Amino acid sequence: MTGLPDKSAVLEAVLAAIKTRLRQTQDNLRRTHAAATHEESRADNKYDTRGLEMSYLATGMTDRVAELRQVLSAYHFWTLPPRADVVRPGGLVRLIDDDGQALCCYVAPYGSADTVHVDGVQVRVITLKAPLGRALVGKREGDDVIVKVDGVARTWEITALR
Repeated sequence: MTGLPDKSAVLEAVLAAIKTRLRQTQDNLRRTHAAATHEESRADNKYDTRGLEMSYLATGMTDRVAELRQVLSAYHFWTLPPRADVVRPGGLVRLIDDDGQALCCYVAPYGSADTVHVDGVQVRVITLKAPLGRALVGKREGDDVIVKVDGVARTWEITALR
């Protein structure tokens, strides 16, 4: 990885990924709702729970659709911060681990983990809910970040920050 992609392009890719996930979830919800209410889902006996299980699944998908809409709404009122001296939500960070492996991360203010590709660079989207996201906030270029994953400490150096 030679450099960081444009932050605006990363934000556009993140929003596009959320919108795609929303459309897919809405499509799955329609199919699940149709399956839950289809006559073949009607219980044959008291132990047949196909229809009930499909309705539970549809309820979960309805909640996920609402959550994704809320994330998109929050982004609508959010402004991408300019270049900063410290990592914060909206920051784009390049990290190098002890093995020399590079990792490009976008610290998202909303949403969930994802991966997007911008200008040929794979960007891992993380939030402050993630251990790495929490560890990065407030750090500067040149700082080391140590995160324990499954009891094993991993160390990254921040080599670039936008």
